[in-house]
Amino acid sequence: MNCMETKTKTLKLLVVEREEIYRHLYELVPLKGPIELLGIADESDMASLPEVISNCHPDVLLLGTRKLEDSVVECLEQVRAVYPQMGIVLLFASYGSAQMESLRKLAAAGDGGGLAVFLRQSLGKIEQLLSIIMAANHGQVTLDPHLANCILGGKPECPFLKELTAREMEIMSLLSKGHTNGAIAKDLYIDIKTVEHHLNSIYSKLKADDSDFGHKHLRVTAARLYLKETGELAA
Repeated sequence: MNCMETKTKTLKLLVVEREEIYRHLYELVPLKGPIELLGIADESDMASLPEVISNCHPDVLLLGTRKLEDSVVECLEQVRAVYPQMGIVLLFASYGSAQMESLRKLAAAGDGGGLAVFLRQSLGKIEQLLSIIMAANHGQVTLDPHLANCILGGKPECPFLKELTAREMEIMSLLSKGHTNGAIAKDLYIDIKTVEHHLNSIYSKLKADDSDFGHKHLRVTAARLYLKETGELAA
């Protein structure tokens, strides 16, 4: 990929997008404010990403992918080690619990460079994305509210919550706010049957943790435990 020539001293943004439809969207949507697009790369092979960055010298790297994989996080760790002051914006649609610890380390590894980690479905306006890019350029760490507890919250003290996967914690966050199964499915862009499957898993772990819990009110009990553990409900 050849970077576009720049003439003004603005925030230099490099977009690396692994999905074709999003690459076209970035080409069509004009960026507002002091942001200069260096280029839009299709880097299915993450091993070539350091070379692309070396050629363009961006202030902020925006990396988009459908599923967050170990190879993506490992590559970003290598990039951060070489370019600690470069901002990184990471967007993805799905993930596994194994990547959360790696993202926690990535968030703490910058030397002046910011980090933004967001689910694609959480961003509904161009202004949101631009604000996130600017924050990363200023060295700030901004996290999707649905992911913040998983990435920075560490392991909860409650035995029940320790057993939950990252996706189950995400569902718990929405459940504790009063979301219905349908609303959770819509918010996470997943099928309602998938939500029900995760909730059944959550309830099974809740019952296994303490047989004294009232099984008729598992949804309320689970929500109260989550809110108490995250400090949103007084003991």
